[in-house]
Amino acid sequence: MIYRQGFLKYDMKKAKLLLLCLASFVFFLNSCKKQTGTAPPVVVKKDSAFINLTHLNDLYIPVVFPDGTAASGVYIYSAYPDYQHVEAAGEGFTCLDDVARAALVYFRSDQFSSDTAIQKKAIQLIHFILAMQAGDGYFYNFLQTDGTINTGGMTSLAIQNWWSWRALQTLTETNLQVKTLDAVLGAAMDGAVNKIIANIKADLVSLPQTTESISGITVPKWLPAGSATDQAATLILGLVPYCKTNNDPVIQNYIKKLADGIVMMQEGNAGSFPFSLFLSTQNQWHAYGSDQSYALLLAGEFLNDTIYSSRALAEISNFYPWLIANGYKSNLSLSFDSIQYQPLIENDFDQIAYGFRPMVFAAAEAYAFTGQHQYADIAGHIAAWFLGANQASANMYDSTTGRCFDALSAGAQVNLNSGAESTVEALLTMQRVQKYPAVQAAMNTYMKH
Repeated sequence: MIYRQGFLKYDMKKAKLLLLCLASFVFFLNSCKKQTGTAPPVVVKKDSAFINLTHLNDLYIPVVFPDGTAASGVYIYSAYPDYQHVEAAGEGFTCLDDVARAALVYFRSDQFSSDTAIQKKAIQLIHFILAMQAGDGYFYNFLQTDGTINTGGMTSLAIQNWWSWRALQTLTETNLQVKTLDAVLGAAMDGAVNKIIANIKADLVSLPQTTESISGITVPKWLPAGSATDQAATLILGLVPYCKTNNDPVIQNYIKKLADGIVMMQEGNAGSFPFSLFLSTQNQWHAYGSDQSYALLLAGEFLNDTIYSSRALAEISNFYPWLIANGYKSNLSLSFDSIQYQPLIENDFDQIAYGFRPMVFAAAEAYAFTGQHQYADIAGHIAAWFLGANQASANMYDSTTGRCFDALSAGAQVNLNSGAESTVEALLTMQRVQKYPAVQAAMNTYMKH
């Protein structure tokens, strides 16, 4: 788990924006406690079922909010060697950001329609999301061990940030499934979505499309957190399903505005570095949460505009193979001198599940969108990172337990903890892989034992 949430009220807009920037900075720097070592050998048969919810179910925990609301969360950290639950010191023991993604794992399960235990877990996680919404429509992030919401921590503020967009995505994506089981809860989800949509309209929709230059690179200033294309992508993932069930031209136009901002941050091309990558924010790229190509494919289909899908395909076709050929990267920053791009910082590690799931999603979606096998091959090749196709030749995901190790570090060191984020991102990846036999076949080709 890397980022968190909460809520403070400020009358002055500048103070709120300052807190937003601070929260984003802490989010980038924060990382879980590490236990590194050599990953134990895990034999994964090529014909095995990869989806194992055992560890996620172990992290799942019932909670009761101060107002009596019964819900469930997922423990943030799980420590090697016995995988005991660990809270995030000073923040809380469970957080909305992990819960929202864990809910998607349950809702996307092939067994959801028939397995009442899975349904119950999914529904209880939705109750958690709703209970974390602040009065102004955004969402808090952390729940503390005493059962109270962390309303003051910088990584738990109810502001425009990752956890609020994640809540929106889960609520809009799962709304129809919930309504088939609980119409009252479905109506409550509608109310929560309408609240945050009202805030988005008030705070973000009308931002002027101004730009600034950073290290010679022109960046948009109308995206969340100034120029965060990664957050804009997650926001798109929540807004597209909302628009598909609501006639809201304002939000439809805003999706286009977000997509235009992401497109502006694409640098390089097929023949020159950095090979059509989408910068994450300002002049920086990081692997984690980089759903830009996946979001643009969905936005292009929704808006019926091929410019967005073509830009997404460019990153998948050019940048992803470069990453594969170079053993992957954790982050980099660039400068541009009007002729060529130069890397200012380029780091290989830490490599985490949250950095690989977005690429698998994008490449698999590109395969579904075009029918071209090259994208299935890219998706499977990247997914094989979880199964030994990495610099440590380590099985990061173990289908016999459902655990995913938290990170691969320099020197082929494996962080043997298995927290909620790693577990959820691995399971989401394997669910997407199994959806496309061609992707799974490619993964089987590249995986190492």
